[in-house]
Amino acid sequence: MLLRVMIVEDEMLLAMDLEDMLRDAGHTVVGQASDMHQAISLAEKVQGKVDVAIMDVNLARGSNGIVTAGELRQRWNIPSLFVSGNLDEATREVAHQWNPIGFVGKPYSEREVLTWLKIVSSQRSGAEVKD
Repeated sequence: MLLRVMIVEDEMLLAMDLEDMLRDAGHTVVGQASDMHQAISLAEKVQGKVDVAIMDVNLARGSNGIVTAGELRQRWNIPSLFVSGNLDEATREVAHQWNPIGFVGKPYSEREVLTWLKIVSSQRSGAEVKD
């Protein structure tokens, strides 16, 4: 099952790289956001029809990715996959309250991100994950 993915990343080159990788894998990128306000606006625009948000922890304009993930989860039940260079134990503990899909440290490999997305896809379709 292919997914509808939102990218929430304030580093434009990384966001573009993620978008290319996701599209090459056949997923639909519903849009990119660099801060919480943009992420919420994007989710509203697509009426919450997002399967997963790929979320950085530190976003533009002082936004926090964990708080953003919480808003997306509470309003539309959009789960997040945290992809960040700031994933220490304390950060992960705070993020766990929003039941994230997982955590991928930066620099990340394409395989890591796509493997987590396969897990999401298989959970939504009820299929087993095959690597």
